[in-house]
Amino acid sequence: MRLYCLRLLFFLLLALAPPFSSSAGAEALSRVISFVEPVVQAGQQATIVYAIYNGNNQPETIVIPQHLACQLLGLDGQLSLVTASQLEPDSVLAIGAQQVIQRRFSFNVPPQLVGPQRLSVIEVPLADAVLLVTASEEMLQQVATEEATELEVDEQFEPFPVLETLFNLYQPYAASFSAYQPMHFLVGTSPENSKFQLSFKHRLFNKKGSLSQSFPWLQGLYFGYTQTSLWDLKSDSAPFKDTSYKPEMFFVTPNIRTRPDWLQGFFIQAGLQHESNGRDGVDSRSTNYAYLMPSFIYYDAATKYGLQFSPKLRAYIGNDDETNPDLADYRGYLELEAKFGKADSFVLTSNLRLAEQGPSFQADITYPISKLLVENLDLYFMVQYSNTLAESLLNYQQRSEAVRIGFAIIR
Repeated sequence: MRLYCLRLLFFLLLALAPPFSSSAGAEALSRVISFVEPVVQAGQQATIVYAIYNGNNQPETIVIPQHLACQLLGLDGQLSLVTASQLEPDSVLAIGAQQVIQRRFSFNVPPQLVGPQRLSVIEVPLADAVLLVTASEEMLQQVATEEATELEVDEQFEPFPVLETLFNLYQPYAASFSAYQPMHFLVGTSPENSKFQLSFKHRLFNKKGSLSQSFPWLQGLYFGYTQTSLWDLKSDSAPFKDTSYKPEMFFVTPNIRTRPDWLQGFFIQAGLQHESNGRDGVDSRSTNYAYLMPSFIYYDAATKYGLQFSPKLRAYIGNDDETNPDLADYRGYLELEAKFGKADSFVLTSNLRLAEQGPSFQADITYPISKLLVENLDLYFMVQYSNTLAESLLNYQQRSEAVRIGFAIIR
């Protein structure tokens, strides 16, 4: 039974394991590697099984190398080279038709590694295997010693060195508070078109609470708030031309596992949002809508480049039919957002809205200022181009075009 299952595994992996060319009729030889124990401590020995399946209709003679040059790739992009040595003495083996042979190799895991590691063999294109490396006893002891030393030093001089250390004692829910939409301050090349935006979200249910443990989906419920202001910096009094207040309730799923192997993230967000400009009389504008937004994310840990695509469908609910009855004709029902860039460098964000009265487009490019100032200022330099309808609720029927330059805290 075990041999049957192993054969079935090889047929399934045949597309991933290229042919092993050791003789004229060996194009049907295929290989796969796996770990005997998929979890091992840093600095300890890991053992892999190197298995070969002969799909030919005749026996083959193959040579198993005594050593395999391998590489381990972590999620942080760190690459480590290791040499796996064969544990069995014989290297020249005969493998019958439709048969499987196995050989074990072992190597020492580098002591500095922690976390998931992808193992691949350099000399031959074998299928990859994944190893989870846990912290060694020495590493845990070192961390504990460092923390104890830091605690002793802090207590010796001042247990509450800054205001936040006391403030956070009374704010146990702060861990559920986080950034949401981009936050930026931008000055237009025409100063009357300046703009700033604030945004945050708050997880409603404690992740460790009894309700979240019984109903894990509750961990995805959030209250969000975004405020966008168009600011006329050219006029003497620098008035706000219009401000949109956007509270919302939304749910976002955990990373959905039914996705292609090359896709690192698949999330679905759904919510209800209210938007108004806080004015009364003829200048009052408000709307409500429900939305559904899947997000598809590709990220390469080795290069730190990523791509996110998020289409957003909205349905208007309780729109103010007295002051902005045709808002949907200018805002539309479909919004397409794409982000591309490097995690610690440039990121380009584009947003396209499709509506009956015409499309709207906005593009943002950001770059961390800290890279220019040797890690001294935690802000992003930001340039924005906008050519949109309904950027402002007050003048939603007007098309506005602007180039803005400034900085962002969240991009």
